[in-house]
Amino acid sequence: MSDAHGSHDPGPSIDHGSNAPGHAQMMHDQRHREFMESDPAYSKPWDGNRTLVIGYALWLFLGWAGGHRLYVGRWKSALGMAAAGFVTWIMTSLLGPYLGVPMTIWWIVDAFLIPGWIRVKNEENAARKAAQPPVLVETV
Repeated sequence: MSDAHGSHDPGPSIDHGSNAPGHAQMMHDQRHREFMESDPAYSKPWDGNRTLVIGYALWLFLGWAGGHRLYVGRWKSALGMAAAGFVTWIMTSLLGPYLGVPMTIWWIVDAFLIPGWIRVKNEENAARKAAQPPVLVETV
């Protein structure tokens, strides 16, 4: 409706102050919410299960730093492996590559231990989930 001065009154509005979301942000949020609701696999939180693929990828690329050990929750030995890997790197660069043999053996032995670690960790997660009451998630 127009008043005597010709201005248009859009009707009642909500004042969000300076934190008002823009139209583009609101549309993005709506599309994101619709996307998440369309595929239940995307909306589920991580269930805590480990996989061999990730375990071996971490072993291959971050094995010298104990990345695969961190993945299965063996953080103390992972810190020890990272420290030993760093010391080995320094010593082999100063005194020769033969000093890297013990670290390489440790790294190769871990390749055979990873499946057992992952199996045990997944069994622990399953037992923990079975002991917890189900969590009800309210969707809006």
